[in-house]
Amino acid sequence: MDTTDTHILRLLQRDGRLSHEEIARKVHLSRPAVHERIRRMEQDGVIRGYSVHVDWAAVGMPLTAFIWLRTVMPCNPIGLQVMGLTDDTALVEECYRVAGEWCMLVKVRTTSSQALQDLLDRVAAVPGVQNTMTVIALSQVEPPLRSSRREGDDEALETVHSVGEAIRRRRSS
Repeated sequence: MDTTDTHILRLLQRDGRLSHEEIARKVHLSRPAVHERIRRMEQDGVIRGYSVHVDWAAVGMPLTAFIWLRTVMPCNPIGLQVMGLTDDTALVEECYRVAGEWCMLVKVRTTSSQALQDLLDRVAAVPGVQNTMTVIALSQVEPPLRSSRREGDDEALETVHSVGEAIRRRRSS
C-alpha cells in the first residue's frame, strides 16, 4: 500500500460508486492503473466489499440500540449465537468483543420497543450470557454531505425526492 492506494481507498469510502475513470482523474493515473490497484486491494482483502447506506426507518426498523453483554465463558461462541438471533422484527447488525467491564457490544435494529424487549429476552436466554445493559440511540450524527458531486447528481436527487414524496402521499391517502 502506498499513498496513492490510500487516496483511492478514501475516495471509495466517501463514494463507493465512483467510476475508475473518475478516480483516475483525481489520483492522476490511467483508468487501467486504477482498475489494477483496486483489483489488487480486493484480492489482498484490503477492500472486503461494497455497501449501501440504508434508511432503517424507511424499511421498518426505526429503533437502534446497543446491548452490552457480560459473559461467563469465551465470547466468540456466544457472539455467534447472538448474531443468529435476527428475525423479521430484529436485526443483530454488529457484534464486537471489547475490553473493560463488559465482554461484548452488540448493535441491533428493531421494528419497535416490544421487538427490542423480545430480542433482549432471547439474548438473556443464550447460555453463558450473565448480564446485559441496553442503550437506545435517539439519533445518529451524520457526516457532512460529500463535496465531490458528479454531473447529474442534482437531477437524480430531485427524482429520488419526487418518488419519495409520491410514496408518502400514496401512504397517507
